[in-house]
Amino acid sequence: MADLTKVHPAATTSDVEMMGANMSFFTVDYVNANASTGPEGAQAATHNCISYHNNVVAIGPMLDSNSQQTFAVEGTPVAATLQAAIRALGTVDSVNLGSATVTDTKLGILTAAVVS
Repeated sequence: MADLTKVHPAATTSDVEMMGANMSFFTVDYVNANASTGPEGAQAATHNCISYHNNVVAIGPMLDSNSQQTFAVEGTPVAATLQAAIRALGTVDSVNLGSATVTDTKLGILTAAVVS
């Protein structure tokens, strides 16, 4: 009986998205938006800003003393463009977003950093 040899793919594919469109991940560091969670707050303003530039697929929980949040969006946004847009919001609900940062990331969670 003949043997079956697999040649494609040479390795298991990783770092892919299966939702029909390429996704990108980035983390926003608000620096201080802990108390500004209402519909007119700094977090909502930032979410609206990001939604204006990209189709948001998922929004993670607030982390690092409620100062950071990770987003998944369709396409390939430019972190510097989003950062400039968020900083341009200025002060919202007494929170200065002028020093907020946006950092590109990958979908990877270390077991020591699992969020519950």
